[in-house]
Amino acid sequence: MGEEEVVFVRRASGLIKEIGPWTVMTIGLAYVIADGIYNLTEWQLYETPGANYPLSLILGFVMLAFAAFSVVFLTIAMPRTASDYVAISRVLHPLLGYIEAILSWGCHVWIVGALAYFQGWYWGSFLIQAGYALHNQAWVSLGEWMSSSVEVGIGLGILIIVIFTITNLLGIRVFKYLVNFLVAVAIIGGVVTIGVGLWGLLMGPGAVKNLWDATYGAGAYDEIVRVATQNGWADYIAGATGSADVWGWPGGWSWSATLAAVVAAAYAFWGMEFSNYLAGEVSRPKKSFLYGVTGAMIFILIYYLLIAVPTLFVFGKFNSFYNYVMYGGHGADQLSINPVQTPTLAVMLASLVGGVAPWAAVIITFTVAIWVLNGLPVYMIIPSRITFALAFDRFAPKFLADVNRRFSTPHWSILLTAVASALLVFLAAVNPWIYAISVVTMVIVRWLLASWAAMLLPYFRPRAFESGFTGKIGGIPIVTIVGFIGGVAMTWLLTTAIGEVASDPISFWWFVGWIVFAMLAFIGYAAYNKSKGVDVEKIFKEVPPA
Repeated sequence: MGEEEVVFVRRASGLIKEIGPWTVMTIGLAYVIADGIYNLTEWQLYETPGANYPLSLILGFVMLAFAAFSVVFLTIAMPRTASDYVAISRVLHPLLGYIEAILSWGCHVWIVGALAYFQGWYWGSFLIQAGYALHNQAWVSLGEWMSSSVEVGIGLGILIIVIFTITNLLGIRVFKYLVNFLVAVAIIGGVVTIGVGLWGLLMGPGAVKNLWDATYGAGAYDEIVRVATQNGWADYIAGATGSADVWGWPGGWSWSATLAAVVAAAYAFWGMEFSNYLAGEVSRPKKSFLYGVTGAMIFILIYYLLIAVPTLFVFGKFNSFYNYVMYGGHGADQLSINPVQTPTLAVMLASLVGGVAPWAAVIITFTVAIWVLNGLPVYMIIPSRITFALAFDRFAPKFLADVNRRFSTPHWSILLTAVASALLVFLAAVNPWIYAISVVTMVIVRWLLASWAAMLLPYFRPRAFESGFTGKIGGIPIVTIVGFIGGVAMTWLLTTAIGEVASDPISFWWFVGWIVFAMLAFIGYAAYNKSKGVDVEKIFKEVPPA
């Protein structure tokens, strides 16, 4: 009878393996390339003046790479849906795995709600830039309305959630084709973006003034410099760095500011390995994850540097002036030539060519909107796989593990994600940035626990380790080395992030609330399962069936 016992809700997941290395890579690209590079690269000129941000990007990448490979090694050893939860709960402790899973679920439904709401801003920004490039005032007016209208943000956000919910319900094959197509479109636009940046390098910083004026009108460049200077730019920079000359690379920079900017830079690489949530639907997991995630990491780093370095170098100090006025809000209402707009890499590069190659400016701004849009089906599918994994372990409502016979998708989990995300669209409309710090902290908790699990995997789960990546250096498993370094890096990041969360009562209680909810839910399900005669300890001693 013992051999006939069904520890999990059933003997097979019911999911189908449709994903290979290429889609593992494109999922990473779709998840990662978005606001983290396009927005924060510019905004750090105001938030952390004096940073060598290209160096911050490299340091952030290295830190996140160790955490990402920790998850990859766990996934190869236990290639199951929401593999980080499966591995952490089996290697460290079920409660830690459960807390991590609930935090990741709460984080991602917030991301879907917020970025769905922001679609009005991103597409509005595209229309504004395209309107200026093509001298079409109607587009500019439409873009300004879309960017500022709460109703547009809510309506467009809900519509996009509905569309991607339907595509996710239609099966992993439809999801795969959709993401691959959207990423391909974004890459084509990205090539144009890189080309404009490299062209700017060839033209040199001396050409920026004339190119900027060609886009916005005579005197536009000098207007930014004048308004920034008159509104205290030098005092602001000197107050932050000790000298107005230390405004950041390619000007003067400091190590303290560079390290302070690493947190934002690390955020820009968040998610390179998040295809692991679909591990139960990936064929040949060892090859797919090693090649796919590595390919995504290399592509993302090169892409980031090829658009960030030229933009920062070519615009030089003007970049700092522009962010001080536009992002910092110091004198933006005094502008008469320049349009008031949020600075991003896309805005800067589009402004470089708007007067000489308007088609390129249109493509650059369109590409940003596509990069943000193509992440949404990925962001949405992740919470659905988390609840599926929890339900499969009997620690969430059983129906969330149901799989549609025709499309092989966990339809109830997908619909739950859609409803929760739609509700958070309305929350984003009240305060778009509410809880932002706490959800970043939630993901750092995931990486920290995954790094610990990878470090201990060979010793606590030797059979699983032997089925995965078994390379060693000096007799020490590479998995352990990578996990240890990832754990150190994530401890530093988590300490920094918790300090920021603690300074904001709303973010603090949002973060703590999810942890408390996870603990209570775990205790409740453990008691419920025991009352039904389910051996809870046995659940977490085994890896779920494929």
